[in-house]
Amino acid sequence: MSGGPRRHVAARPAWRCRVCAAPWPCQPAKLALRTEYADDPVGLSVYLCAVLHEAAGDWLRLRATPLDPAELFHRFVGWARSPPR
Repeated sequence: MSGGPRRHVAARPAWRCRVCAAPWPCQPAKLALRTEYADDPVGLSVYLCAVLHEAAGDWLRLRATPLDPAELFHRFVGWARSPPR
């Protein structure tokens, strides 16, 4: 096992970060994804849309509360459209 920094990845089906427990993608995950896809913003958007689709399926399968599509879009995809802060 490596002693280096741990990657901030999603724990399904809750879609919370395995490292910091924040809703995923957490801020460190967003920074890592921006770096990983620095030369491929379209690829980042495609990846995030696929993840959104998986998260929506998990939500609908496991929760009785309604899903807010706008909130889900902002959480998984919308942040990638704006420049990093």
